[in-house]
Amino acid sequence: MKIPGIGMRKIKSILALVLCFLLWQLLRIFLPGLDFHPGFAYIYAIIEMREAVEKTKLFGMRRIRATFVGLCVGLLFIALEGMIIPVIGNDILRILTELLLICAGVLLTLTMAQMIKCANFCGVAAIIFVICLVWHVDENRYLYAVTRTLQTMLGVFTAWLVNSGIRPVTENKEKSN
Repeated sequence: MKIPGIGMRKIKSILALVLCFLLWQLLRIFLPGLDFHPGFAYIYAIIEMREAVEKTKLFGMRRIRATFVGLCVGLLFIALEGMIIPVIGNDILRILTELLLICAGVLLTLTMAQMIKCANFCGVAAIIFVICLVWHVDENRYLYAVTRTLQTMLGVFTAWLVNSGIRPVTENKEKSN
């Protein structure tokens, strides 16, 4: 088996990770309570390091729009859940209500993402919604949701910055190869 070489896309991915880390550490100077590593930024910097700058920009913008849809619906449902769940005394009814809220929120998120033409990123919007609603229920869920969205934007931005700033490949160059 032949080991593949280390090409520009791999090098750019690593540079985007380093840039994510450095920018996040700058942000942590002003907001020291943030996580040390911006995990979601790393993930999206890698995912959005596309073969052409245009694709990084196009898909990155769609991902950010979908993320905002998931965030907005997620924040709304966090508030809604906070009003409904405390008044329900029965544990089984509480669990069923939580499940109903999750399903209704996912359906609303998918529909809204489709309406704003997020193309293949409707699932991303729904994932962000679920992350907002079910992760870190004991901590400040609003801050957690906004932080994850900020990390997504950071990852997409650094992928675009690195991809367009270091030996950029346009779709025209890619098609001619």
